[in-house]
Amino acid sequence: MMSEQRTPQPSRKRSPLRALMRLSGRLMPGVTARENEWAVRMMHRLTVIKDLLSAGPLRRRWQRRSGVPDWPVIGGSYVVGDPEAPVAVCSLTSADLMQPLARLPGVAIAGRVVTPNLGIEHIIGNVTTNRALRFLLLCGKESPVFQPAQALRALLANGVAPDKRIIDAQGPLPVLKNLPLAQITAFRRQVELVDCTGTIDLTALAQQIQSLVQRNPGPFTEEWEHDNKQSRTTSGEEQQESFIRLKPGGKRQPLLYDPKGFFVITLKQAEKEIVVRHYLPDQTPAHEMRGRSAESLILGLLREDLISQMSHVGYLGIELAKAEMALRSGWHYEQDRPLNPS
Repeated sequence: MMSEQRTPQPSRKRSPLRALMRLSGRLMPGVTARENEWAVRMMHRLTVIKDLLSAGPLRRRWQRRSGVPDWPVIGGSYVVGDPEAPVAVCSLTSADLMQPLARLPGVAIAGRVVTPNLGIEHIIGNVTTNRALRFLLLCGKESPVFQPAQALRALLANGVAPDKRIIDAQGPLPVLKNLPLAQITAFRRQVELVDCTGTIDLTALAQQIQSLVQRNPGPFTEEWEHDNKQSRTTSGEEQQESFIRLKPGGKRQPLLYDPKGFFVITLKQAEKEIVVRHYLPDQTPAHEMRGRSAESLILGLLREDLISQMSHVGYLGIELAKAEMALRSGWHYEQDRPLNPS
């Protein structure tokens, strides 16, 4: 939920400050040392003003006047309703509930969540940067594998251990690694969890939301200390996760060098099947596998230990995904060629 934003984005207006800096560049004095000192001082002052306007309340006020939304602060699979409303809705894996629920009075945001780690971190990041939110309504279908609803219930009831693992959460890796403990604590104090997991009836959910609106306690007033060393999320500022940037590309071994052999992928549109035929390096036919999804086929090939190179796995994954898309869409598929919708 709070992990592809679906609301339309307004066009970006040109900043008056940016225009002023551009104009000052044109009017910049020449090349003497004294003139360069004046230029540096002027640019420094403009930079200070720019920094002030780019942060905190001033930035948010300017964004509101310019029509640029300043919340939610983290992108994700959600639909924004009334940002000043008290209810945030998490529809778990039921993406079709987001749009109708976001239109209901009292709903600030409706989105889905899948994982009990990054998905819940995004929920916390967006909730704690909007003090109007006082209720988190769970609805829709739970993921039987990741169990985010169970993790949210455990988080609100038990909190986290010192290593930020959600106490008693049952899904895989329920650790909120990228958030400071103060923010997690603030989230638990700010919202009341309303558990309607499994409910997909819009009428029943609308009634529940209206009952929450009627007992809205008002904006959350407690302050929490931001730890910039652990998280860049502050009120109204977007969380910036730290990654080491890598360059794409590399050297791939020729597929014929895989000692386990090579594969030929074809489609049987009449049978609605993807056919994968395995040949030994000397081109002797060895195995055949049929299925309708790329995932099941690649897992089957790995289960049978028919691939020995990681680059070969990646290649087959791409080709099988293309074959599945062609099968579902009725398109022509030819191995090692771009898909042709015609």
